[in-house]
Amino acid sequence: MDIAFDHLTELVYLSESSNYNPILKSSFRKTTIIYTASIIEAMLLWFLKNKISETELKRETKIFKISKEIYKINDKEKIVLGEDVVKTEQVKFSKLNLVDINTLCKENSIITDSIYKDVDRVRELRNKLHIGTLTAIETDYSKDDLEFVFSVAKEVKNLANK
Repeated sequence: MDIAFDHLTELVYLSESSNYNPILKSSFRKTTIIYTASIIEAMLLWFLKNKISETELKRETKIFKISKEIYKINDKEKIVLGEDVVKTEQVKFSKLNLVDINTLCKENSIITDSIYKDVDRVRELRNKLHIGTLTAIETDYSKDDLEFVFSVAKEVKNLANK
């Protein structure tokens, strides 16, 4: 995290410099958001690991299991008999992403609903950076975006002091 903080300091300086055009400054902000989101994710994972063990990490999914077809209406529709089945899966810390970590922290009362929502907004800002899944590439990351992400990082960091 020290290396990431060093990079962040340099990137923030560059994003505020008058030596660069607005598009390049926005690019520096994008990279800063990625690093800061990674730091937030690492801190939340650390809190989570200190609260619950990996053996306690379980994910439940409900699936509808069809046990019998009762009546066929047409080729696409039918009436069936079935039941909800709960499938429990063991989860590894190494397989969690930010949305999982954030949700588990909220479910385990590590973070408040307000922090949960803020971290999710940081995640959404960071995810706009995945070029392959976007229909349009984001080119305008503002100083306000940066300040918001930093405020969330500070809020999460302050949890360690409590």
